[in-house]
Amino acid sequence: MEKEIMEGEAGQEENHIDNQKEILNRRISFWLSFILAIVITWWYCALNPPDSTEMRKMRLFFKENIMNVAKFVRLPNDELQEFVASRSHPFYQTYLKSSEIERKKIKALIHISRDYTPNQYWFNIIFLWTIAFTTLWFLGLILEAVIILVRREDAERRERIKKQSG
Repeated sequence: MEKEIMEGEAGQEENHIDNQKEILNRRISFWLSFILAIVITWWYCALNPPDSTEMRKMRLFFKENIMNVAKFVRLPNDELQEFVASRSHPFYQTYLKSSEIERKKIKALIHISRDYTPNQYWFNIIFLWTIAFTTLWFLGLILEAVIILVRREDAERRERIKKQSG
């Protein structure tokens, strides 16, 4: 009888320790995901800094004058001069003097500036952090669940072995 009581107490103590391990693992998973998401976001910010003031002004100009700018970049070379003469913004003169490679870059910038907002970069950074955090945390939760299942299966296997040998 005393042996059964001692085994029951040992089992409860073991369950309590396992529960504490699970709680600790959850906390570690959460904070590790949180910190790694910050590191990923910081790394992205370091590699892709926000646009300069001039670039923001240019992108806002493209957004506000998208019809004229899109029409301008599609004009043949001989009509570009006439269009530049009728416009006073420095973009038109700069585009006219640009090389073909620079013109392609400007066309790409025009394309991505159609729906540009000045705070878009920071919104994207916050969204990146959210995606990174939730992904890492979800993967951590899956890993925790696998560890818990393996531990429980191992404990059940040990119990079966004890019963068979005892």
